[in-house]
Amino acid sequence: MQFIEYTVSDRVAVIRMNRPERLNALSPAMFDELRTAFRQFVADDDAWVAILTGTGRGFSAGRDLKAQAETGNAPEPTYTAEWNIFGVPDTDKPLIAAVNGYAIGAGWYMTAGCDIRVAAESARFSMGEIPTGVLGPYWFPVAEVLPWAVGVEFTLLGEHVTARRLLELGLLNEVVPDDQLMDAAWRWARKFLALPPQHVRRTKALMASMRQSPAPDMVEREMQSRKFLNALEDTTEAAVAFAAKRPPVFHGR
Repeated sequence: MQFIEYTVSDRVAVIRMNRPERLNALSPAMFDELRTAFRQFVADDDAWVAILTGTGRGFSAGRDLKAQAETGNAPEPTYTAEWNIFGVPDTDKPLIAAVNGYAIGAGWYMTAGCDIRVAAESARFSMGEIPTGVLGPYWFPVAEVLPWAVGVEFTLLGEHVTARRLLELGLLNEVVPDDQLMDAAWRWARKFLALPPQHVRRTKALMASMRQSPAPDMVEREMQSRKFLNALEDTTEAAVAFAAKRPPVFHGR
């Protein structure tokens, strides 16, 4: 694979997003590779735990907005039995996020979808959809993990949030110095490896069955909102402005 590294050692799979020159922004090709790596992990009986991380200054900056500016289209999300609302697979195997640098948009959602979340001190999180005018709304993953007031702040303002604040909110398990990130992730992985794997998997599956999922009518309402927003001039302007590294000029149409 060109953009994703997948390795397995001592029953731990490491899925590393490796497009550092773009802060691991997810182009369609990279997203396909990421799903291939996840499928490989889910199917591998010798891989009991996965660590998801990134190379360079970013865990993932989310959707590749430059690619979107070139095509003029925002990709539509998919909700299937295989992929949940966080963009990670619905698997009973433990997933650990080792967040380095920026976790924006899809990067933030994937972090929230992992079972254990470890972040470097320098990590910054953000839901950038509405401030950049690129997509929005994306409320389901927020409603599942955040109180209302915090969710509104993160969703509508999209400002960068420090790892320490997310730790205080209970959204991270641990924050460590940057150079200790992968050591910490492996420490958490070894805790799982010391437990009976079938007990862990069956219990996680039961816990996951209790989590909130969007009702079919809510999914349809979100899709309709996305189609409406994707057709706006402001949406195109946001992507073009991002690619040109200038502030967008919005006109409400």
